[in-house]
Amino acid sequence: MRLLDLLLPPSCAGCGRFGARLCRDCLASFRSATAPEDRFAAADPGTLVGDALELAVAAFVHAGILRRVLQRLKYGGSGSVAEPLGRAAAPALEALTSLCGPLPLIPVPVHEARRRQRGYNQAALLASALGRETGLEVVDILERRRSTARQHGLGRAARLHNLRGAFALRDGARPPPRVILVDDILTTSATMESCALVLREAGAASVYGFAIAREV
Repeated sequence: MRLLDLLLPPSCAGCGRFGARLCRDCLASFRSATAPEDRFAAADPGTLVGDALELAVAAFVHAGILRRVLQRLKYGGSGSVAEPLGRAAAPALEALTSLCGPLPLIPVPVHEARRRQRGYNQAALLASALGRETGLEVVDILERRRSTARQHGLGRAARLHNLRGAFALRDGARPPPRVILVDDILTTSATMESCALVLREAGAASVYGFAIAREV
């Protein structure tokens, strides 16, 4: 990959300039999902408490250039941008593990038809990048057995209903006792809740969540 970059320099997924998959200016534009000045004075938009999900944390706000970058990762075939996104988000993941401990990472799955269409599962790429940055193990044991309608525009209750029965453990898999789910975007937490419920029913005692960005 490095030799290929020398022969054909990558362009930034945010602004299109040549030289890096994500340039310094675009990385600097990412806004933390947690605003320190609001701590203890307002709800933290970067943190969400669930039911089956103990706690979910996002690194950045899903806005501006980051929104464009994640769209390119998800729909534009720019899988290589997962690496710099993982590096940028790793400090927020380490803040989570300072609370819950160094737990295995489980990527939220996509349906096989969608994975073939995109060429990859973006959450799996992000989990791998985060694992390399933090030294955490990646355990890819969930699968999406049922394709669902698009979640965009649906409320939390509708999303949960839409996802009912969509996720399952891979045949023969067992979840570790405590894990962290990884996804690209956290909106209502319905997807992570559905995955967490599967893991909890299979024996996991605690399920946490981590996303690159939070829709606020």
